[in-house]
Amino acid sequence: MNKRAKEGKYKGKKLSSVCHFFGYQARGSLPSNFDCDYAYVLGHISMHILVAGLNGYMATVTNLNDLTNKWRCAAVPLTAMMSVKRHLRSPGAVPTGKPVIHPSPVDLQGKAYAVLREKASSFLLDDFYRTPGGIQFNGFEADVKPITLTVEDQDYLGDIEILQEYLEKVRSMVKPGCSREILKAAINSMSSVKDVLEVMSAPLNTELPLYNLN
Repeated sequence: MNKRAKEGKYKGKKLSSVCHFFGYQARGSLPSNFDCDYAYVLGHISMHILVAGLNGYMATVTNLNDLTNKWRCAAVPLTAMMSVKRHLRSPGAVPTGKPVIHPSPVDLQGKAYAVLREKASSFLLDDFYRTPGGIQFNGFEADVKPITLTVEDQDYLGDIEILQEYLEKVRSMVKPGCSREILKAAINSMSSVKDVLEVMSAPLNTELPLYNLN
């Protein structure tokens, strides 16, 4: 680079090398067929996000447990995954809000964790290798998916569509002209749903003081 600069063949900025530890990459296995398909689809969605001129979006794929041609692709705005945590910096101060991404803790009631608890004692002594060797790209085990994925049957975007369908049905049944009983039942039910959702989302939106007055 220095020689090319002296000869006038390079007029760019000075190049500085950066060292990086590739230990994890060296120890990791090759990507499986599922990993390759998943990464390819995410890259394809990202390309569409760029072409559309969008910013602040995340590529996402759901329904991964099905065939690849049935995967659901989407671009989700980061703001849709955020809530505002409010903090009190000092007594009497105006609370300041900080946007944060909704946490996604391990679902202790989910099927994947249930399988782990069921097999925990066996994992200590027995061998549970799906493929006793390296990653396979051909044959019976070539297209297997992660166990945590295969035991779950949840489809996030699909569930949202189901919710929208229910809301649309309620909207079609509860409109001017419906009976008083239907209207009261809808109000009571929706009020209960609202209360439950407020309780579930409260930790993400409550004020969190950073000091102790006691």
